[in-house]
Amino acid sequence: MMQQKRPYFSHHRLGYRKNPFGALTPEEWTAVSFLPDEVAAALAEGTAHIQLRGRNGCGKTSALLQMAARLEASGQTVVYEYIPEGQNWFGKGDGRFDVFILDEAQRLNWRQRRRWLKLGRVHRLIFSSHADLTPYFKRRGWPLRRFDVAAAVTPATYAAWIERRLAYFALPQSPAAALAPDAIQFLYDTFGPNMREAEYFMYEVWQGLAEPVKVTGDYLANAAR
Repeated sequence: MMQQKRPYFSHHRLGYRKNPFGALTPEEWTAVSFLPDEVAAALAEGTAHIQLRGRNGCGKTSALLQMAARLEASGQTVVYEYIPEGQNWFGKGDGRFDVFILDEAQRLNWRQRRRWLKLGRVHRLIFSSHADLTPYFKRRGWPLRRFDVAAAVTPATYAAWIERRLAYFALPQSPAAALAPDAIQFLYDTFGPNMREAEYFMYEVWQGLAEPVKVTGDYLANAAR
């Protein structure tokens, strides 16, 4: 499906400030992200370290940002760092803080991993990793809660994701484009846990809308051809 170029403010005709599925600022990303219930419960329980696993695009980074926001709202000091592809070290971790959140921890080399784990002696570690780092915590006798984020993605997850995106970018008191329940089911059936690909797809769909219609599953099926 070819992406159509449209003026930025054309989205106002659809009832939104911008394309709800476009690139997000860090503030927007935090605002529209959400947590699976079991992860939220573990976060609130206390001081156990938390590991998030799952395939690319299933929402690990979104979950980490939401966790950071909730911890900060509770009065805790949080350091967040993302390790990009090709980098095997982390640059934060100095100073006074309560929780260190590390995204893509599996990219650390062994020396940097040892340095990172030392922080766990006095700080809570929350991290995403494609590799299971449980043995490092078990060896030290540290409590670790583990979650497969991809396994938590359901049609209800898609519904919550759509609802938060649309609500955040909606213009007040304006007719607005929306998704029918069968459209949400179509996204889940088509993309499964890979919500990032669903996001890319919905961005292009939204670019093609000319008026505030109800987007159905059939509409999305035709757009995907």
